[in-house]
Amino acid sequence: MTPTALLAWRPFLDPLDLHQHWYLLIFPMAVLLSLSYKAVRVESLRELPKQTLVMAAQIVLAMIALGFAAWMLVQYVAPLVLPK
Repeated sequence: MTPTALLAWRPFLDPLDLHQHWYLLIFPMAVLLSLSYKAVRVESLRELPKQTLVMAAQIVLAMIALGFAAWMLVQYVAPLVLPK
């Protein structure tokens, strides 16, 4: 994007073209989701940063595991079940 194009950028109407870098957006999404959830749930605010990072790591690892499981399903299980 050129600097003049940024002057007319409307975030919800003209979203950024980040389709090739979608996986980088998982980390801020996981941290912000964890922060908003844990801000309501923790007993003491001293625990908030640690609990937020733990939950964000759990979210990211679960997404990686689910992606791997879906890949395994498509690559190995589906050809055995579906006729050619």
